[in-house]
Amino acid sequence: MNGEKLLKLLVSFLIIAQVLGFVFKNNFFYTYAKLFLPISIIVLYFICTKKNRAYHILVLLILCLGELVVFWSLGDSIRNQMIIRIIGYIMLFYFLYYNHKSFLYNSRDVFTLILGSSLYTVLFFITYSVLREPMKDDSLLGFVNLLLLYILLIVGAMHYINIRSEKSLWFFLSILNFAFSDFMILIEEFYVHSYELKVLILICKPLGLIFLVNYMITRSLKLKSEEFEGF
Repeated sequence: MNGEKLLKLLVSFLIIAQVLGFVFKNNFFYTYAKLFLPISIIVLYFICTKKNRAYHILVLLILCLGELVVFWSLGDSIRNQMIIRIIGYIMLFYFLYYNHKSFLYNSRDVFTLILGSSLYTVLFFITYSVLREPMKDDSLLGFVNLLLLYILLIVGAMHYINIRSEKSLWFFLSILNFAFSDFMILIEEFYVHSYELKVLILICKPLGLIFLVNYMITRSLKLKSEEFEGF
C-alpha cells in the first residue's frame, strides 16, 4: 500500500474519530482528530499532486485555518471563522475563472439549472431572514458568507452541467459541502442549538476540503459530448 492510500485511510479515520469523539464526549479523540484532520488534508495534497501550486496551497491553508481557529481564544470565535471563510471563498472565484468554458446547454440543462437555482435562492433568503436578527452585529458577515457560497454553488453547477468533467464535479461537490456546513454552522450558532447539526457539520466540512483537493489534483477533461445533448 503506497503513501497516498495510507494517508487517505488516515483522513477517513480522523473524520470518523472526530465524529465518534464528539458523539461519545471523548475530548481526546475529538480534539486531536479535529486538530490533525486539516493538516492531514493539506499533506494529502502534497502527496497526490504532481506539481505543487502556490495558489492551491494558500487556499487550502486559509480554509484549514478557519477550522483551527477554534483552538485559539481570540475574541469572537464564530466571527473570526466567518472572516477567514469569506477570504477563502473569495479566493475560490479564481477557480471559476480558470474553469470557464463557453456555455452550451440543451433544454434539460436549462431546466435543471433553473429548478436548482430557484430552490437554492428560496433557501438562501429564508435562512438569512431567519438568522439576520439573531446574528446582530455579525449579520453583514453572515450575509456575505452565505452570498459567496450562493454564487459559487450556482456558477459551479453551471460549469459542471456545461462541462460534465470529473474536475468540475469535484469542485461542485466541494462547494456543495461547504454550503451545507456553513448554513448549518450559522443556524446552529445563532438560531437553534442542535446536536445533530453539529455532527453533520463535522462530516460536511472535511468532505468539502477533500473534494477541493481532488479538484486540484484532477486533470481538466471535458466529457460532455454531442451524443448526450438529447438527454
